[in-house]
Amino acid sequence: MAAEAKLQTRGGGATHAIDSTGLARMSLAQIDAVFESLEPVPLGQLQGDLRGKVVGAPGVDWLPSPVRAALLRVVNELPVWRGKSFEGEFGSDAWLLPDHSLRFARYLVREDVASLAGEGPVTRLEYDVAANPRAVRLVVGEIRELGDGVLLARTQLRLGERVIKLVYFTLEA
Repeated sequence: MAAEAKLQTRGGGATHAIDSTGLARMSLAQIDAVFESLEPVPLGQLQGDLRGKVVGAPGVDWLPSPVRAALLRVVNELPVWRGKSFEGEFGSDAWLLPDHSLRFARYLVREDVASLAGEGPVTRLEYDVAANPRAVRLVVGEIRELGDGVLLARTQLRLGERVIKLVYFTLEA
């Protein structure tokens, strides 16, 4: 069962209950709006292994929301991407193994005054590190706090001035 978060929007707006299943039923534009309304994650909160669940991706928006949610539920059961592992200012993606022991795609964890879309402060994952292959260095992750230990994150590709959203996902312990 997915953990339910109490969504607290930036600026002290209304609080709403939301979980990964609810997010998976939303369009990318709706998930964008939720992401834009959230606060960045305090760096000290990003520690250890966090399980990831894909909640949105380009190319599936045209599907009716129940079908999209069911498809993403299947994707999340596949033993491929497991989530992220954090150790201080550093982290990596966890792949294939349930214990997060196969790690690939390393990143630096930073606070930034604005997301790549200019939507206010964000916690950024910079994949532009020497340990990564050149293609992986184009990846940028952004994380904000959805609430109650649940984080909403997105992975994007930075191609010069152009930014392409690849996937939205939740992270939780």
